[in-house]
Amino acid sequence: MSRRLGAVLGWTAVALVVVIGVIAVWAAGRDSTVGDHLRSPDDASPAGAMAVAEVLREQGVDVSVTRSFGETRSAVGSGDGVTLLVDDDWWVLTPEAYEQMLELSGDVVLVQPTDDALGVLTPDVTYGGFAGGTVEAGCDLPAAVRAGSIAADGDAYRAPDDAIRCFAAESGTHSVVRVERGSRTITVLGAGAALANETVTEQGNAALALGLLGEHPRLVWYQPDIDDYAFESDGTLASRQADWYLPLLVLLLLVGVAAALWKGRRMGPVVVEDLPVEVRSSETMEGRARLYERGGSRDHALGTLRAATTARLARTLGLGRTAGVDEVIDGCAAITGRDRAALDAVLRTAPARDDAAFVRLSDELLRLEHDLARDLTPR
Repeated sequence: MSRRLGAVLGWTAVALVVVIGVIAVWAAGRDSTVGDHLRSPDDASPAGAMAVAEVLREQGVDVSVTRSFGETRSAVGSGDGVTLLVDDDWWVLTPEAYEQMLELSGDVVLVQPTDDALGVLTPDVTYGGFAGGTVEAGCDLPAAVRAGSIAADGDAYRAPDDAIRCFAAESGTHSVVRVERGSRTITVLGAGAALANETVTEQGNAALALGLLGEHPRLVWYQPDIDDYAFESDGTLASRQADWYLPLLVLLLLVGVAAALWKGRRMGPVVVEDLPVEVRSSETMEGRARLYERGGSRDHALGTLRAATTARLARTLGLGRTAGVDEVIDGCAAITGRDRAALDAVLRTAPARDDAAFVRLSDELLRLEHDLARDLTPR
């Protein structure tokens, strides 16, 4: 009887662990932004684009949000009086999908498109690099003229002379390009910041976004989900799954947990023992330096060098452990005769904008230690 009770309690504990794990994963994902779309019209966070979508609705534009090609085709319908916005921020659409997209609507807006999208829909337009800063319209596109200037955070493109090119950068690239393909108009919007909630109010971003997306009575806002990665024009992969697919996955998960408990071996207590080798401090220092170099963390590395140098200078000056940077600077200035402002720049304020500046500051720290030790040595 006691053995049966123990088995029941054991399986109850396993079930509770599984349920608690599922609840924990679900709760952790509720407030997480992992897996969310950028510039989503349903997202009120700073990275979302709900503000633009809601203003368009208030202006009488019928805004439909779709997540698959099948939904998009149904929402577009005949294509009359429809602007199709395609924002493939997950880069999942295939060239086949873009080829069929030409048949959907006569007015397409591509937001920071991929190379596949440009190659199929606008072959003469190519990616020209990142864009930033405030740029002027410089074209006769009505939405751009109303905007005047925008904060062009996003991508820029190179386009032929017969295209409408707006918001030029010094490199000759443009943040907005419009081309005509027969009866169809395709607009490439590289300034994705014009749609985001946190930047839509900067410069003329709002005027540009509302002008481009509000040209027709209806707007279909298409942000493809991962299902469109294996392009299915008639619907999503999830819609083709059998009814037993999800229960089978849950059953396999439970079988795996049960097998692990059945065949698993109980681990003993943790055994603490000394490492068989010693790691020299120089190796640790070199390894950390390589990590800083690989990550481009010049400021972090410089801060570490300055902290260590300041501590050694304080010991050389005979100051206590609680001595601050100002006391060290005053002591070094008094003994070496150096300018206090120059010492403050070396030990605290001068930035390392590039690798050359970082090496120069590192050499100046080393030289300061050497000069202080030399001046304190009796002659």
